[in-house]
This record gives sequence, C-alpha cells and structure tokens, in this order.
Amino acid sequence: MWLSRSAIRRPVLTTVAVIIVLVMGAVSLFNLQMDLLPNIQPPVGAVVASYPGADPDEVLEKVTKPLENELGTLAGLKTIRSQTQEGTALILLEFEWSRSIDQVQNDVISRINQTSLPDEVDQPNFLKFDPSTFPILQLSVVKNGSGDEQMREDVERITQSLSQLPGVASANESGLMDQQVLISLDGDQMEKYGLSQSDIKDRIQAANVSQPGGIVKQGDDDLTARVISEMTSLKDFRNLQVAVDPRTREEVTLDDVAEVQLGKEEQTAITRTNEKPSVGINVFKQSGANTAQVSKDVRAELDRLNHSLESDTLLIFDQGKYVDRSVKNVGNTMISGGILAMLVLFLFLRSFRSPLIIGVAIPVSVITAFVLMYLADFSLNIMTLGGLALGIGMLVDNSIVVIENIYRHLQTGKNPKEAAAEGAGEVASAVTASTLTTIFVFVPVVFVSGMVGQLFKEFAFTVSFSLLASLLVSLTLVPVMAAKIMKKPKTGWRNEQEEGLLYRFFRRMLKWSLAHRLSVVLIALVFLFAGLVGVRSVGTEFLPAADEGIFIVEAKLPEGTGLDKTRQVSAEIEKILNEEEDIQNFQASMGSGNGENAMFGESGRNIAQIYVNTVDPSEREQSTREIMNELRPKLNAVDPKAEVDLTEQSSFEATGAPNTLEFMVNGDKDVLEEHKEQITTALQELDFVEQVSDSEKETKPELQVSVDREKAAEQGLAPAQVVAAVSNATRGQVVSQADLSKGGNYDVFLRFEETYTQSPKQLEKLPIPVGGTQGETVPLSDVAEVKVGEGPITINRNDLQDSIEFQVQYSGTDLGTVEQEVQQKLEKVLPQKLEVQLSGSAELFRDSIDDLMLAAGLAVMFVFLVLSAQFESFKYPFVIMLTMPLMVIGVAIALYLTDTPVGVTAMIGLIVLAGIVVNNAIVLVDYVNQLKARGMPSYEALVEGSITRLRPILMTATTTILGLIPLSLGIGEGTEIQQPMGIAVIGGLLSSTLLTLVVIPVFYSWFDPETRWMNRKKKKEV
Repeated sequence: MWLSRSAIRRPVLTTVAVIIVLVMGAVSLFNLQMDLLPNIQPPVGAVVASYPGADPDEVLEKVTKPLENELGTLAGLKTIRSQTQEGTALILLEFEWSRSIDQVQNDVISRINQTSLPDEVDQPNFLKFDPSTFPILQLSVVKNGSGDEQMREDVERITQSLSQLPGVASANESGLMDQQVLISLDGDQMEKYGLSQSDIKDRIQAANVSQPGGIVKQGDDDLTARVISEMTSLKDFRNLQVAVDPRTREEVTLDDVAEVQLGKEEQTAITRTNEKPSVGINVFKQSGANTAQVSKDVRAELDRLNHSLESDTLLIFDQGKYVDRSVKNVGNTMISGGILAMLVLFLFLRSFRSPLIIGVAIPVSVITAFVLMYLADFSLNIMTLGGLALGIGMLVDNSIVVIENIYRHLQTGKNPKEAAAEGAGEVASAVTASTLTTIFVFVPVVFVSGMVGQLFKEFAFTVSFSLLASLLVSLTLVPVMAAKIMKKPKTGWRNEQEEGLLYRFFRRMLKWSLAHRLSVVLIALVFLFAGLVGVRSVGTEFLPAADEGIFIVEAKLPEGTGLDKTRQVSAEIEKILNEEEDIQNFQASMGSGNGENAMFGESGRNIAQIYVNTVDPSEREQSTREIMNELRPKLNAVDPKAEVDLTEQSSFEATGAPNTLEFMVNGDKDVLEEHKEQITTALQELDFVEQVSDSEKETKPELQVSVDREKAAEQGLAPAQVVAAVSNATRGQVVSQADLSKGGNYDVFLRFEETYTQSPKQLEKLPIPVGGTQGETVPLSDVAEVKVGEGPITINRNDLQDSIEFQVQYSGTDLGTVEQEVQQKLEKVLPQKLEVQLSGSAELFRDSIDDLMLAAGLAVMFVFLVLSAQFESFKYPFVIMLTMPLMVIGVAIALYLTDTPVGVTAMIGLIVLAGIVVNNAIVLVDYVNQLKARGMPSYEALVEGSITRLRPILMTATTTILGLIPLSLGIGEGTEIQQPMGIAVIGGLLSSTLLTLVVIPVFYSWFDPETRWMNRKKKKEV
C-alpha cells in the first residue's frame, strides 16, 4: 500500500509526525476534564405552585388538576406526576429523551400562564433538573470541646475558604443555629396593660429604624442626611416604652411585659455525626468544573485549615474521590491489558523486537485518541476510559497482523525494508476493512436514545477514535520500526508450518471438516441452541450495581411525633451503627431542615435520616448490601413504632436505587387504600425480598383552631385577625434587626411565652386583642374552638390518576426475575381497576431494549455493506457474516458461568462483538482470495490460507481476550459497569475464533463453485 511505502521511504517525516501527535496528546490529556460519567441531562422538570392556607383537597382541585390538564398535552411528554400537600403542589414532568428540557421550557411556561388559578395562588415556578445542583462533597464539622461561638467561627471560616476555591460554586452550611434577640411576651402582663403582640411589634419597628434622608448643604459641600434611631444593646430593648399605665400614668417598658435576652433560635433540626453534635456543609461545584480536581482542592484546603480549627472536620461523602479512584482503576485495567497483549506477542513470535513495536504502537494510538477526545469535548470518565480499555486488545490487532505478515516475509529471505513494505501492503486492505467494520458497528449507538444513548455515546466515539488511530499507526509507524529493528528469524516459516504440532493438528482437523461439512454445521447449531437456552437462566438487569460504600438509614415515626422522641430513636440507631466495624462515619439529621442536609428522602420532625459511609472496600470483607442486610433486623427492633428503611446509594441515581424494583400502582384512591397493605404483605412473602416500602403517607394529628365567625364578629374581629394572632403567638416572628455593639447583627424574634404552647387548654387562654376597643382582650376560647383532629395528607398522582409508588429491595437474584415474580403476585392480589406501571431501572431497561435491538440490527447491516464495498462482492461478505451467530455461543456460556445477568452493558458488548468477530474471517477470506488470484486451486487455497492465517488469528484473538481480562474481573471501584461487557466480549470472541477457523472454510467451500460439490466428486471417484 502506498501509505506504508511512503512512511518507509521517509522515516524522519513519520517520526516527526508521531512526535507532534504525542505532544498534542499530552496537552490534550492534561486539559481533559475528569468526571465519573458523561454529562447526562435528563429531560425532567418540575412545576411548583404555592396556595397558602389551602388544604390538600382544595389544592388538588384548584391548582394541581388545572395545571395537569394544561401541561398533560405538551408535545413529547412521557409521564406527568404530582404531589399535593397543604398549600403546595409539585408537578414532575418527564419528557422523551429526544427532546431537551431547554427546548420545552418556553412551552411549559406558556401553559402555566394559560392556566386559570385562584388569585391567592403564587405564580408557579418551573425548575429544570440540573445534576450540578447536587453537592459533590458533604462535610461535617464536629464540636470538639470548643464553645458554640468558636464552632460558629470555624464553620464560617470553612465555608468562606471553600467558596473561594476555583471550580467551587458554593459551600453552604446547614444545622448551625444563629443567635437572636429573643423577646418572650408574658401573657398576664400583656393582658393587664391591654397589649397585643402586634402592638409590641409596631413599637419595636418604630423605635429601631435607620432611613436615608435628603441633601443638606454645608458651605460648598452637599451632605447626605441619614436619620438614625437604633437600639444597639439589650438594655435599649428592655427600656423601650411600649405603653402607659392608665391607672398610674407611668411608662410601661418592654421589660415589664416580656423577657428580653440574647439566645439561640428555636431548634427545628438536629444534626449529629458519629453520635456528636455537628454542622453539615455541602460543597457544590461550578457547571463544567473538574469534579476530581475540585474535590482534591477542597481536601487540600481542609488539611490546611485543620491546623488552626478548634472543631474536627470529617468527610461524609466525596464524589470526587470516588471519581478519581474509579477513573484510575479503569485506567489500570487498560494498562494491564496492554502489558498482557505484549506478552502474548512475545510468546507467539519469540522475539523481543516485535513486542517493542507493539509497546510503542499502543501508547501512540491511545494518545492520538486523547487528541480526538479533546476536540470532541469529551471528559475522562469510566465510559470513555472503559472504551479505551475495551479497545486496548483491538488496538494491537492491526499492528499484530502487519507485524506477523512482515515476520513471514522475513522468513522467506527478504531484507527488512522490503519485507516491511510488502508485508504491510499485502494486509493493508484486510486491516482497513476490519477496522472500518468495527467502527461502523458503533455508528448505530449514536441513534440509541434515552439514558443508554447518553451513557454510551462517548464510549462509542472513543473506541472509534482509538481504532482509527491504531489503523493509521499500523500502516505507518509499525512498518517504519519493523524495517529498522526486525531481523530475519532463524527458523523458517515453512518448517514451522510442517513441523509444529499445532499446525499438523489443525491441518488434519480442517481437512476432516471440509470432508464432513454437514456434521460441522450441525455441531455448531447444537452449541448455538444450548447457548441460547443457558443465557435465559441468568436473568436480566439494567446496569450492574456498583458498591460505593454508601447507604441511608431512614427512621420514620408516626406523624405528629415530636423532635425529642425522634432524637431518642435516632440515638439508639446511631449506637448500633457505631458498633459496626465496617462503618467509617455516619451523619444523622432530623427535623424540618434535614432534607437539605441529608440530600435524599423526606424530612420532618418525625423522620431521622442517617447518611452512612463504610470503610474502603479493600478494608472490609462484606459488601455494602450485606452490611445493610445484617443491620436491618437490629435497626427494626429499636422501636416498634418506627418504620426503618435502608437504601443503598449510587452515583447512577437516575437509573434507580441499586437492587431495587420500583413500580407505580394507579387507580381510584379508595381502591388503592384498600389494597395497599395486601400488596406489601404479598411481596414480603417472596424469598428474595429484603424490604418493601411505599410513598403513601398517613394522616397526622394536629391542633385545629376553628374560628367562630359570629362570635368573632360580636367582638369586632375578622377571622383573619384571629388566625394571624394565633399564628404569630405560636410560631413567633422576626420583627426587626438589631446591630448590637458586641457580636454584630441579630434578628429580633418576638413570640409569646411557651406557656401557651404547652397544651391545648393553655392555648385557649391566649389573649386576642378585641377590635375597636383599645387595650381590651378576650381569650381565644371566646372566639374559636380548639380541638385535636386529623391533619392533611399528601396526595400522589401519576398520569392524572391517584397512585402509590412501591420500592422492593431484593438480594440474591436479578431484576428480571424479581419483576416477573412481583408481576405474578400483583396479578393475584390486585383487581382489574388498578394499573401497574414500572418505573426506575425496570422501566429504563424496557425502554432501552428496543433501541439496542435497533442498534444491533443496524450494526449487522452496516458491517455487511462495508464488507460488500471492500470485497466488491455480496457473496464473500455473506460468508464472513456467518461468524456472528457463532459468537452467541461463547457469550451465553461466559454469562452463565459467571452468573452475570443480561443487561445494557452486556448487550453493548454483543454489538461490539458484531464488529470484532468478523475481523478474523476477513483476514482469512481475503488471503484465500489472494491465493486464488495467484492461480492456486480453491481447495488448496482454503487449506493453505487457513494454515497461514492461523497464527495471526490466534494472536489477535488472544491479545484482545487477555486485554479484556482485567476489565472482566471487575476489580476496583468504577469497573463494575464495564464488567459484563468484558465478560460478553471475551466469551463471544473465544467461541467465534475457534469455530471461525473451521466453520468459515466450510461455508466458503459451499459458496465457491470449484469446491461446492467436491465431496460428491470424491465419492464418484471412489
């Protein structure tokens, strides 16, 4: 081929070109972003509407349903789900993956504006799902003997320092209680002087004011006036006049009717780390920033700060560290595969020079791929590096075929330069065809939509980049190096063919196969049938579960349970976790603020969430799932009233929780309530089920204050005045800001003393200012009825129907088996009125199957068309394509022996195999055609060509298989997702290679006119 001859003639130009590529590759590598996964932007958005004071049923009818009706007809909308609570409606919109959320944003906002809603409803907001809104690090600042003020200073210093780091968007604390000027009103004194809470509020706001004025001239200068009346000490607040005693005409100060002090705000959330009080800090990265680098910079800054901090800082969650380890592990598998490939070459050719050439060809090909990845704006992640690891064996295929052919020409007596030119030129068309067929296999992956397409698009392009680079290297750099360093071997090629045990055995087997062609085909079909039967027994999954060593314990007590009781239950759970050797750190959060702190699940005073981080996998013998299963019975025994759920966390959170089947049951609300417990009970009877949880929330007890309109009117009160008075008295309100001379700026928090919140009876005594009468009050019981009732519930809907979402955690089996067993149970339990709809990983797997089948069909068609164009024939490509069914045998056996379910990555491996397995047949058929073109009879050409190509076929297959062994072992974090692909490719390549050497010559002999009836002719001659 002209390219190889040109490279050999101008070795300096070739060397210079390689050096330029290496320099560009090194620069590209250092500028590539490092992340766990490719940038995935799910087409998911949410509409949030607020209807203050409305109960869930009213919000549902007046807000949720009108919005659902308008939004439900949006083009490309896949599912619409809603969650309605008191005063709030949340509508989740999931669109087809063919549409981006930016494309539909204007349409969504337009539909919101067209919806007729009550005037009291705030303007609904549309929120887009953005992965960057999730923190990449979660820290915990633990008090270590220092005071509260010192801990506050430490937290503020940490957040300020981390926020200034490059790549960090923000560092937000949660769980830190601020100090306030607390004013607790004495009910008796307030009633004595005829004062209300609003009166005190007005006095404070009127006295504590600072307002700019106009311009006042002073000679030639203009001075800006500022009117100041500020209270800068607690003494100022205590001495504030709030009324005049009508009997004595003496001033009544705030100190006479209230207690004024500087204290902490009311605790509505509790955060503890490793059983100690703590404050959580979430670190968010900037969009497009390098996750691993940001994490590294944050850890370095924390190390620097720790020397001067009084508090201890613990890392609870660090995505960057996991990214770094995952990427390095996948990179190590790639390097290990390359070393194994070089060893195979040395064993086959018994020369140090040939492996040296391969040792240069591999990094040059990979570095060239880095340049193309940089130009394509890809990142270094487990998918792109997994593509390189998968391709590392294929990278050397072209070079091995070229080197082996040059080696064969050297054995005929030719000088190295001549052997390099002729050897490379002779196989140039074959290696080009094999590379193009493999690349065209990945073209259909571009058409795969959904999350699978998002995940594997960069993978497909990266493999294609590396293969193109390896083709260019094999036809330029390899011949140049071969011409310079390869020497004529001592053992002749012809003698090795005649004397080698392998060649003698293969020759006899090949001749027997050509004489018993029908038997060979029948044996292959039997193996194929057995493989298809075996693969059905391994089950299915969407993506393999990755053990990241993180899980969440959620303890949910009955609605209405107080924070103190929740804290006690959480403390018992924390004690059990602290005794577990395989657990490194855990952070417990409870109360109304814990949703932000724990990042996942619900929040409330009756809910405790504990974020658990295990030790590194190398330091423990149990998997995270096994640790959870061991802890589950212990944690369930802590409190009979507590519902304890354990959920494993994964970086692939968008695909659903690991080892969890999720589904929705839709239908009439009353029918759902009637069958909810039956569903849970039936599913818990299954052997593999560890836990069943649902989204249904019970009603909660609440204190209901019902205003009597007639009695309120008699007192000159409007219902709104009564409601405001009760709300302000029980909840309190921030009425001003105070810049105290010592300690800075504080909120001024005003509320009645806690006496009125100790019991319903006490609340009935709350003084309510009477309208129209100055200084007169009446107890709340005179204008309202106070009673304990059932509070509002959350109403879940899916596709405009009431629904309940179930989560079934399982172990010891696969997703497909669980889905099948659960469906059978539900068919027995559920009436026809209720509809079951899969969600999570089961839904994603079903959606991806059709796309993957289309991609596989297109891959086969593209391979055939490329081969037809290469051979200028439809006959020989058809013969080559017959190798594809042979790969199914090995794939089935490999998955069965390793107990690996058929998932998305295994199916991607099948598509990859469609381009790899034909390479051996291409090399074989191409050389047989060359021998026939030289005048050799077809039968002799088949035998001679098969024997001649035996070694390169075995070499390329062995290098690819050994190159994939580190990936197939799944050793280290981040390799789990690629493991099924490696197993499938190894199995398929192994079976197709062994059978190709026999079956393809048999099929070729049937398609060749000269050998089609050769066995019949021999029988006649006999």
